[in-house]
Amino acid sequence: MKTRLFTFLTWLWLLALAVLVTIYVAWLIYPLEVDWLHLTNQVIITKQDLLKNFNSLMFYLTNPFSSNLSMPDFPSSKDGLQHFRDVKHLFHLTQAVFVILLVPAWRFLKNSRAEKSLFLHQRAFAIAALAPIFIGFATLFIGFDNFFTLFHQVLFPGATNWLFNPATDPIIWVLPEEFFLHCFLIFFIIYELIMWSLVFSGKKQFSQYLKNNPNKSESRK
Repeated sequence: MKTRLFTFLTWLWLLALAVLVTIYVAWLIYPLEVDWLHLTNQVIITKQDLLKNFNSLMFYLTNPFSSNLSMPDFPSSKDGLQHFRDVKHLFHLTQAVFVILLVPAWRFLKNSRAEKSLFLHQRAFAIAALAPIFIGFATLFIGFDNFFTLFHQVLFPGATNWLFNPATDPIIWVLPEEFFLHCFLIFFIIYELIMWSLVFSGKKQFSQYLKNNPNKSESRK
């Protein structure tokens, strides 16, 4: 029971890690997104000013000590500000999970590698790796628009303030759905790399275990 709990907590920490890496990578590549998606065609400000506004938004969302959102070129409605507060709370929850579970998860992974017991948790990490793949196939079937809606309905139950009106929250013009699609793809790649690296490390350990214990190999036949 204790081992299963630590396996779950480690997965939760790795999930938080993947989310945080995605957030900061998306922040870093946004200047490229501005060019790829021709976002300056949607607004009447320069790319430099657009990036200043986006940086203000991301700083507000990721900094626990930032309490006020100020985007000089993008006014926000009451509902828009509330949605950004909700997003900010989710970001900080992810940061808290990462920090709180950092030591136990790191020790679990370190001990599992040192004791050559990572393969004992291989199935759990494989299931964790396969789940987003199934979700990805489902997304291809229902379309990203519907998935994006379901995603918001799950994370913000009962709320509709995430449906921005461009007239009152013009920031939505420079945060198109394509940008969020790229964010999901970044998360998918990072998360899958983490999970499958653990799965294959476990397989390698198991192969080494059978090599060092031939009697165990024979008993499995």
